[in-house]
Amino acid sequence: MQDQDYLIDRLVEYNLSQVKSEQEENFIDLSMKVVEDDKIIAGIIAKMYCWNIVYVDTLWVDPDYRGRRIGEKLLTMLENGAKLKGAKLVHLDTFAFQAKDFYLKQGYEIFGKLEDCPENHCRYYMKKALQQIE
Repeated sequence: MQDQDYLIDRLVEYNLSQVKSEQEENFIDLSMKVVEDDKIIAGIIAKMYCWNIVYVDTLWVDPDYRGRRIGEKLLTMLENGAKLKGAKLVHLDTFAFQAKDFYLKQGYEIFGKLEDCPENHCRYYMKKALQQIE
């Protein structure tokens, strides 16, 4: 892990030599979870990085709790919290068999598609511009 951190730090150092960071802290964890009866039933893993841009790594809702708008609420909370911190853009990726339609309903747009990833499936790259809070 130490070697990986070193490599990441060097890449971030280079990136910031090319484009100055717009944030006081280069990486801000925006992750959240929903717990019921001491069990995680949903969660979102996301970070706002360097230029007021949010990357959503993971959004998951326990199958027994799907259809209750928990994912929508988590995503909305993430976006609103990110806007308060100055975020301008959110991006993520999802597979065709995962949540592409969910994200489209939440206002995300597809900007890239990787076919046969995995074989006979597509991976979609999506984004959403955030309107700033005045």
